[in-house]
Amino acid sequence: MPETARSVARIAALLELFERERRPLTSQEIGGHLAIPRSSLGTLLKSLVGLRWLAADRRRATYFPGARLARLTGWLQGEALLEDPLRDAVERLHQATGETVSVSAISDLEIEVLHVGSGDTGVQLVVQPGRRMPLWQSAVGIACLAPLPDSTVRSMHRRAERRAALGGPAPPPLAGVLRRVRAVRDAGGIAFADGAVVPGVAALAFGLPEQVGLRPLVLSVGGPAERVLAERMSIEAALRREAEALCGPAARVGGRRATRSDAPTARRARLPRSTRLRRR
Repeated sequence: MPETARSVARIAALLELFERERRPLTSQEIGGHLAIPRSSLGTLLKSLVGLRWLAADRRRATYFPGARLARLTGWLQGEALLEDPLRDAVERLHQATGETVSVSAISDLEIEVLHVGSGDTGVQLVVQPGRRMPLWQSAVGIACLAPLPDSTVRSMHRRAERRAALGGPAPPPLAGVLRRVRAVRDAGGIAFADGAVVPGVAALAFGLPEQVGLRPLVLSVGGPAERVLAERMSIEAALRREAEALCGPAARVGGRRATRSDAPTARRARLPRSTRLRRR
């Protein structure tokens, strides 16, 4: 890995370490967690303190994210990222369906979860904000692809194949992806997947028009497949209702509903342990 890329990766790992620990850390603790050589770690910490991204407490020999870093990133959790009407829609949709509701966005060739609304009783799908999911297999990913021209989908698929040749995850066949994307368009924007990413989990997803956020967003409902399949029609109706409330006429798209046969047959992708079913 080039030195610049290695430095960026170390900064990212350091920030993620602070997010997990949420306390001041010594250089020895940081080095132990991240396995960074002492000399490289000293240079990195000194540079970040100089940028005021980190604050150093010389009395206790600890480091902690500084106010400048908080100011630079604070807006991401504010209204600029996810406005109140969308947060309210997530809560209403969760109350109406009893299932886990999430707002996600495409990030290159993956899906990034931005916000989650879920309950604290019974068996719930647990998904943490910030986690990444496969673009090609998931209902959310297909809902992201559906508004795009076929030519763009083909171009993205070619990039995924090039990455797979270098050791990355292999995308499912293009013909199947395009078939699912076109089925979602025919279904009025609703994507469905049953066990495509996590065994035993089904989800419905709807791509929101761009005026809802700073970037295209997808609203989805997921949970145990048996429950979702039993209540699929009512969940789809609730999802369309909230989408229409957010988007107005832009969400009133007719067409057939997606069917279980739209679920992909490609190999299931591995997800982080934070994306799973859990009894609360």
